[in-house]
Amino acid sequence: MSDGDDLFEMYRSDRAASGALKGEALATALADNVRRSFAEMDRLIPEVTQALAQARYALRLAPAVVDRSAYVQHDRSSESFRDYLRLWSHRRAEAGSGGMHWEAKILVTDSRRRTAELGLGVTVEWPTADRAADCAFVEFWTTGQGVNLPSEGRNFQRALVACLRRLEEAGEITPAVKR
Repeated sequence: MSDGDDLFEMYRSDRAASGALKGEALATALADNVRRSFAEMDRLIPEVTQALAQARYALRLAPAVVDRSAYVQHDRSSESFRDYLRLWSHRRAEAGSGGMHWEAKILVTDSRRRTAELGLGVTVEWPTADRAADCAFVEFWTTGQGVNLPSEGRNFQRALVACLRRLEEAGEITPAVKR
């Protein structure tokens, strides 16, 4: 067997093993990936706030998110978001494709009560039956750094700190403690 045959066999076996989801199972997995992505950020951001307590920054994920495929904005905690997400995931499951990009913002308030925004691009991963690992790729617009969630949670936090430094350097926020 040639090298090309080995590569094709590897491709074919990986593809067969991926266990493509369909219908309701796919729609549920897509919606779960969106929810898990935002929940993971909600979990990681307060840890950064706590770690930077001396700088007196308050960080939180903004409640509003935007579906980039339709430019529709929703409050993540609202019933309308849950309804929209249900419809969104069913449309993608039926079509087998579609926009999977969302926008979010992290709000940073400094010790002087000035607030700056950090934009995030969130690309939701297409789920498979055997892969429950990462559910989204998150890019920080301030620095261009990107991480996979949930597996790179610590890298997400490091990227967030790098963005805070950029905001400080630009004079948009001021830490309470200078070193």
